[in-house]
Amino acid sequence: MKRLAHLLLFSLLAVASVARVAFADDSSQAVTLVATDALDGTPFEQTVIVAARLPNGGHVGFIINRPTNMKLATLFPDDASSRRVDAPVSFGGPMLPRAVFALTHKAPDGDSDTVTLMPGLVAVLDAAGVDRILETTPNDARYFIGLVVWAPEELAAQVDGGVWDVKPADPNVVLRAKSGRLWQELRGNKSKTDGDNWV
Repeated sequence: MKRLAHLLLFSLLAVASVARVAFADDSSQAVTLVATDALDGTPFEQTVIVAARLPNGGHVGFIINRPTNMKLATLFPDDASSRRVDAPVSFGGPMLPRAVFALTHKAPDGDSDTVTLMPGLVAVLDAAGVDRILETTPNDARYFIGLVVWAPEELAAQVDGGVWDVKPADPNVVLRAKSGRLWQELRGNKSKTDGDNWV
């Protein structure tokens, strides 16, 4: 039994090492970051983040499992297009907390400030681009208040330090409407909270 336990532990450590090496070797690919217990007691406790590399070597990401109970129409009562969005806004991160961003399958028509996180997943970062999505396909996107930004090498250091478990990113998981319990699904644990609404 003891030999089996050691073999299982070795296998788990090998898988974790491969995930970290894969992240370091190809951090240009979008990943899903799943908070480990190292983040307990911090604002990032039990978060799931989709993150992608920026041209400067840093990373940008959005917390995808922090839905709020607030609708876009509440934030922008004078904007008729925002009333067409069914799902509530999610808290995307602590940076630029007054800005609204959209994640969607494809960039809106026209000029807009976008980052392709991976094939089939685009972050729309400017107000004009978000407005175009609201006018044309309002319920084909998820909307976020704020985002997360890492300096070059900062995220790799956090992954090496065991702060995040790294998993492949999936646009359909990122864009799904019900995400409040995603951390529990990816970690296979029970939560300290119900995960439904965080704000």
